Amino acid sequence: MYQKLIIQLLHEYPFPNTTTTMEDTQLDIHSFEGAAQGPSFTALGAVHGNEKCGTEALMRILKHIEDGDIEIIAGKFTTIPICNPRAYKQDVRFVERNLNRFMSPKENPEHYEDHLDNVICPVLDQTDFLLDLHSYTSQGEPFVFLGCLKQEDLKFSKALGVPRFIYGWADAMKKSDDVTDKHQAMGTTEYAREQGSVALTMECGTHGYERAVDFAFEAVLNALEYLKIAKVNPDLHITDLPNKNRFNIKMSGMHLKKKDGDFTDNWTNMHPVEAGTVIARYDDGEELIMPKDGYIVLPNRKAPIGHEWFFLGVEDPLE
Repeated sequence: MYQKLIIQLLHEYPFPNTTTTMEDTQLDIHSFEGAAQGPSFTALGAVHGNEKCGTEALMRILKHIEDGDIEIIAGKFTTIPICNPRAYKQDVRFVERNLNRFMSPKENPEHYEDHLDNVICPVLDQTDFLLDLHSYTSQGEPFVFLGCLKQEDLKFSKALGVPRFIYGWADAMKKSDDVTDKHQAMGTTEYAREQGSVALTMECGTHGYERAVDFAFEAVLNALEYLKIAKVNPDLHITDLPNKNRFNIKMSGMHLKKKDGDFTDNWTNMHPVEAGTVIARYDDGEELIMPKDGYIVLPNRKAPIGHEWFFLGVEDPLE
């Protein structure tokens, strides 16, 4: 059974003093149910509006379902290809508030993204497995964010076919002295986990990486097969994706950009850094130094003041 639910926020939530269109406020939720019992699986795209690889991959998935190359046989598959339509249209990360922070239902929504929470959270309340597809600013390889190290999470992560994992994002955020409101660490996956879901974020590579859509598409195919929700035409699988050695990092810290400054090097994601290395230097001379041997994670040279500048991590085999 197929259902397409169109949520038109403009009818329910007018946004005063803003220029909105019907397209800006419409969320398309696609849901498919198989004849047999099985788990529910949700895939999200464009939680950040300038990260379009997930949207393209999910639209490709929908086309193959329509064509019969993917047959939903059990459980339920739900996808929201564009979770932040206004940011997607403007090609920006978010409009008024980062949709992947402070995620929860809002009784008195103030920002545009608050209204989106009130549509997305009920979907997440009803899912057993979640895959949220993203890309990132710095140069680097695709990887999966693990929220916890439960056996089911590890098995689901490995089934996606992505060899690199990072875990401990929420803990690193909460422990950081730069974060005063710990709810900032509540994104889509953190919210879904609180509802009992196995929830993963997949970073499909650098923004604009030519294979990011293929990585996202292959991960969703693998998830559908692993969960036994769908029969997939074997010819759909992409067999020539770059496959790096398995590599896992536990995140240990986070720095917000507090004032004008720059990195001391062209750091890439998962770049090894020795203890004592100056990672960044503010214009007033203050230096941020690597406390111990490890890795820099998701460095964002263009981060505005007050936003996440870089994370730190250490290698962990997770085996």
